[in-house]
Amino acid sequence: MKHTFAKVSIMILAMTMVACNQKSGKENTSEENIESETVKTTEGKTSTEENALTDKIWKLTKLMGKPVAELDKSASNVFITFATEENRVGGNSGCNSFGGTYTLLEGNRFKLRKLASTMKACMNMEVEQQFMDVLQKSDTYIIKDGTLTITKARMAPLAEFKLSEE
Repeated sequence: MKHTFAKVSIMILAMTMVACNQKSGKENTSEENIESETVKTTEGKTSTEENALTDKIWKLTKLMGKPVAELDKSASNVFITFATEENRVGGNSGCNSFGGTYTLLEGNRFKLRKLASTMKACMNMEVEQQFMDVLQKSDTYIIKDGTLTITKARMAPLAEFKLSEE
């Protein structure tokens, strides 16, 4: 039930964001450059590497080195998913849902773009703010033994996730 609700929520958020982000008649050359980079780099990615990351729900286990149990209880709701359809990223940051697009690059690197979030006011927004900051600066990932680790330039882990069994 939770798994279905999460998928439906992500799909609704993604459709809303797509509708809000429609281009005006003017073309943006920097966006065109990003799109051409997307095509070049995604083609270099093997399907096994991509399949290990995409179309799965990853639940947060550590944020900035701290286990979820040591964080605010909202941290237990945090998850992320990378959908292969339209290269959409989405999830829950503790209280609010978020979504955007991603590009997979060679060497287990990625770029997140157009991240947007719902704007519910919650009691404690510290974990949510930290998580969204981590997403904004992360650019590499490692998957080993069912654990997804995201980092900046392959340095110390910014966040760790376990593959959800839901």
